[in-house]
Amino acid sequence: MRFDPRTKLALLFVWALAVFFSPGLPFEAGMMALAVVFGALCGKARLSVAMFAVYCVTMGIAIALAHVNLGIISTLFNSFFLLVRRVFPCGLLAAIIVSTTQLNEFMSAFSKMRCPREVTIPLAVMMRYVPAIREDWGYIKDAMRMRGVSPTLGGFLRRPGLTVECLYVPLMMSALNVADELSCASVARGIENPAPRTCYLHIEFGAADAAAVTVAVAVLASAIVLRIVA
Repeated sequence: MRFDPRTKLALLFVWALAVFFSPGLPFEAGMMALAVVFGALCGKARLSVAMFAVYCVTMGIAIALAHVNLGIISTLFNSFFLLVRRVFPCGLLAAIIVSTTQLNEFMSAFSKMRCPREVTIPLAVMMRYVPAIREDWGYIKDAMRMRGVSPTLGGFLRRPGLTVECLYVPLMMSALNVADELSCASVARGIENPAPRTCYLHIEFGAADAAAVTVAVAVLASAIVLRIVA
C-alpha cells in the first residue's frame, strides 16, 4: 500500500507523543507490533520483523537484568534499556517511512503543506546526504582492505594510528565534498525555483491514510488515558 507522505509524517509525530505518554513496556510493545503491521503494509515486512526481534531480545535482557542487583552497573544498564524502549517504536516507524518514500514525494508534500523553503531545502539535502556518505563509506572500506588494513574494531585496536589515517580522514574529506556537491546539484536542479513543485507520483489523502491516522490518534488517546489512570 502507498500512503501519503503527509500521513507518514503525522504518524511519526503522533507516535513520538504516544511514546512520551506511554504507561509502560506492554503498551510500547503493542506500538511496536502496530509499527510492524504498518511496515508490512508498506512492503517492508522483513525490516519490520527484524527490528521487532531485536527489540524483543533487548527487552528480554532488560527484564532479566532487572532482577539482578549490580549497583551502579545496573543503573547504567537500566538507563540504556529505558532509552531503547523509548527510541525503538519511533525508530522503526522512521526507518519504514524513509525507506518507502522518495525524496520528490517528501518535497511535493512539503510544498502542498506550504512549508517555508528554509525548512524543506535543508531536509532535502539531509535526506540525500546520508545515502551518499554510506556509499563512500563502502568505497573507503574496500580501499582499506586492499591496503591490508582491517576496517573493524579489532583492526583499530591493533593499529589505531593507521586505521584513523585510512578511515576517518578520508571519510571527513568525503563528507565535506558530498555536502558541496549536493548543494550545487540541488541549486542546478531548481530547488530554489519559486514555482509550485510537481511530482510524477500522485499524492492524495485517501481512505488508507484516514484509517492509519485514526489508529494512531486512538493509540495516543489510549496512552494519555492509561497514564492518567495509572
